[in-house]
Amino acid sequence: MTDLSTRVLIIGAGVHGMTLAVSYLEQGGALEELLLIDAHDQLLKNWKSQTAHIEMSHLRSTRVHHISSNPYALKQFAAANDYGSYHFKDTFGRPSLALFNDHCDQVIADFNLHSRFLGNQPVSSIKRSGNVYEVTTSTRRITAETVIVSTGQSSSMHLPGFADIPTCRHVFSANDQPEQSNVTVVGGGITALHYTISRHSKGHDVTLVTKRPLEVSQFDADRSFMGPKGLRAFHQLEDNWIEKRDFVKQERKPGTSPNDLVLKVKRLVQLGEIRHIIGEAVRDGDQLFVDGIALPSDEIVCCTGIRPLHPKETFLRPLMEQLDLPLTPCGTPVLDASLAWTDNFYMTGAYADLIVGPFARAIYGGQEGARRIIPRLLPARKNA
Repeated sequence: MTDLSTRVLIIGAGVHGMTLAVSYLEQGGALEELLLIDAHDQLLKNWKSQTAHIEMSHLRSTRVHHISSNPYALKQFAAANDYGSYHFKDTFGRPSLALFNDHCDQVIADFNLHSRFLGNQPVSSIKRSGNVYEVTTSTRRITAETVIVSTGQSSSMHLPGFADIPTCRHVFSANDQPEQSNVTVVGGGITALHYTISRHSKGHDVTLVTKRPLEVSQFDADRSFMGPKGLRAFHQLEDNWIEKRDFVKQERKPGTSPNDLVLKVKRLVQLGEIRHIIGEAVRDGDQLFVDGIALPSDEIVCCTGIRPLHPKETFLRPLMEQLDLPLTPCGTPVLDASLAWTDNFYMTGAYADLIVGPFARAIYGGQEGARRIIPRLLPARKNA
């Protein structure tokens, strides 16, 4: 087993992890004091593979939400490299996936982050040893003064009760079976609609099943929750964790999509090019039905989201038990305003919902995490 040490270790090299790493360097942190590790073999691998799989065209975020701490960086990159106006959609400037990924690649190259990345390193456990943390993978033991956990939750896929039908799978699960000419897509959110359009474009017969009519929302929640004014009522709840969880659940808008995507799918339905059935899918043997209507069951793809894992189900358990770290009644870490769970140990994403609010899991949540965490890591450097 190889031993390494670093000042700052970021676990997770997705969008949040890259946002934190870039912010750290943009604000004066030293590259040689930073390490990133991820279960995948490339930076942003899971993000790129999943968005490519559903053939996402544009993101559900604005032009100021990306991996740089400079809000204008994406727009400046687009102008400098002659990206056409179609790379920004609607009044919010939702960027194309191609533009967003190209910008990420350029920023990563500019900061030489590949040189500080260790891939294929799923974390097995973390524990505290004196003033440092010991992070263990199958091949390495890394000691770090500060750890930031920015792992996504893509491995904890949410599936309905009928998912044990042999031909049924989650859209993001590993799939060695060839795509069928008839496919049923279950789910009404942005992933389901992108995937429906993708399969239709391949010439497949697609049946889209949603619990309710298609709903429009340009973002995951009301845009006001990206700022302090909109979050005032949320923050006034302080440590009333159950009410905060209810707030987040009420204000997040799962099962919705931006207007242009909903209109495109509705247009295909009107033209008779895809079939849309509204209702609850139920199982009878290996066949699905909605209100007595049989659904094609040669291939059933569930676009039904993901669910955060309880910390005890993850590599966090040894640290939790060692330090007796607190959990909210909702089963999430009790984080402070800087997103610290304990000294020099920070968390972003779904685990930060009850501090950051409804957009904690979005690209905005990564930026907000950087705004809260990075200043805690650099005060001594600034004073010097």
